[in-house]
Amino acid sequence: MDALILEFLASSTRFPEWVPRWNIAPTSTIPIVVTTSDGQRIIGPAHWSLIPSWSPQLTLTYPTFNARSETAAEKPTFRDALKSTRCLIPVSGYYEWSGEAGAKTPYYLFPDNHRVAALAGLYSWWTNPADGIAMATTTIVTRSSVGCAAEVHDRMPVILDVADVDTWLDPGVSGASLLESMSAKAGDLIAGWSYHRVNAVRGEGAHLVKDITSS
Repeated sequence: MDALILEFLASSTRFPEWVPRWNIAPTSTIPIVVTTSDGQRIIGPAHWSLIPSWSPQLTLTYPTFNARSETAAEKPTFRDALKSTRCLIPVSGYYEWSGEAGAKTPYYLFPDNHRVAALAGLYSWWTNPADGIAMATTTIVTRSSVGCAAEVHDRMPVILDVADVDTWLDPGVSGASLLESMSAKAGDLIAGWSYHRVNAVRGEGAHLVKDITSS
């Protein structure tokens, strides 16, 4: 977590017991980087699947762990978050599955420099009506795949250039036009990524990202 604080110039973390993980699925708790109302950048926990504040329940009838960049500004679930509560989702890479249903092959996609990357994210505060406790919920913004990502899947996350991080987190910047620009840049940034085949992603541990084609 100290490495994430340094990488994203955060002033503090609300994830004191965070440890690296290699198998994170939707609805898990993940770290996000946000700018608070007083201008501080912090790392905090969020439920991976965005739940809008107006939802009466935590589980929706449709998946919200990804938000399509092409429609996020129009969808009621995502449009408010796109306007004012954007975040970074730090990753060292991500898994994608390719092939026919029932026989999909898992791949690991990662930046060639092996540094932590920032994915464009949106977040929303959802309050449990049963106990009044608020929790942050988040989603990863995606676009159509290009480059090596297109060889594995037709969608890819919107990767942010380090030079654009401040702008993405600035609620004073128009979200819709900004997303269009960031999505276009992600198409160029994926050129600095690679992928390899991995074993079935089960359990936990660094072995999950091992390249099985080189063993």
